Amino acid sequence: MNVLVVGYGSIGKRHVDNLLKLKAVDRVTVCSDHLDSFQNHLEKEKLKLVRSIEELSSMMSNGRQFDFAIIANETYKHVETAHILAKSGIHLFIEKPISDSVKKAISLKKIAERSDIKIFVAYNFRFLGAIQYLKNQISSGAIGSLYFAEIEVGQYLPSWRPLIDYRESYSARKEQGGGAALDLSHEIDYMRNLFDDPVSWKIMKSKVSNLDINSEDIFEGIYRFSNGFLCSVHMDYLRHDKKRGINIVGSDGLLECDFIKKYIKMQKNSGETSLIEDAHLFDIDESYRSELNYFIECIEKDEEPQITLDDGIEVLKLIEGDHV
Repeated sequence: MNVLVVGYGSIGKRHVDNLLKLKAVDRVTVCSDHLDSFQNHLEKEKLKLVRSIEELSSMMSNGRQFDFAIIANETYKHVETAHILAKSGIHLFIEKPISDSVKKAISLKKIAERSDIKIFVAYNFRFLGAIQYLKNQISSGAIGSLYFAEIEVGQYLPSWRPLIDYRESYSARKEQGGGAALDLSHEIDYMRNLFDDPVSWKIMKSKVSNLDINSEDIFEGIYRFSNGFLCSVHMDYLRHDKKRGINIVGSDGLLECDFIKKYIKMQKNSGETSLIEDAHLFDIDESYRSELNYFIECIEKDEEPQITLDDGIEVLKLIEGDHV
């Protein structure tokens, strides 16, 4: 396979590393102007560098095509990049979130339908063992009928990417798709994966800290589902004590999952308690490898991926505004 990766930040580098280890991949072309960070991979024979979208477009007009492309540049550039590639009939693996607006994402949907391409939105948490375990427990009725859930994620933005100045990151800039809600939208997607789609919701976003950013640093959402079940979602750039987890309360007990401390606890109303501390369930690196292998398999078998453009659009709707 001939694969294109657009963008070479932390997530782009991760995808390149994983692609280079796959026997099914013959060549990886990286479109990026970050030449310094690219030096670490220059010794790889099957790696090629393209310095701009314009150079890439010229290459494709001369017949060079790709089996699929990974779009991992800044969020606000996702749809623009996807438009160019979709028109050439290239399957797309798009990093989350799909875009910084629902309107942009919907415009891509029309082109994708005409081009008959597969689009996968890279919410890798769906491939995390802990999420799959929670989903199985909920589906089996292990804690009875669901009453409410609380999802929380937070980390101090300046310590998030210690090798770069946080003020220079896209996270700090609203116009580039930054902000807690878009950056941390994994939580909204895995909420949908665990509980299906809510029927109504209310959200609030704010900039409350003295961080030198113009994007929101805190997000609160509350989502109601068809059976009356409620789920609250908190995201922030503010916590110095990194937090990521979910608590689910049902008629027969509760489930608690901590993605940082890497444990899942089930407590039944009867007093029975079980604790799972299996590191494999929380292997983030493996979740990235799994989603990549999964998408390659979808292409080879000509199957639609399980996380589609529609899923990406639904996530954006759930963080853009109220629906009551």
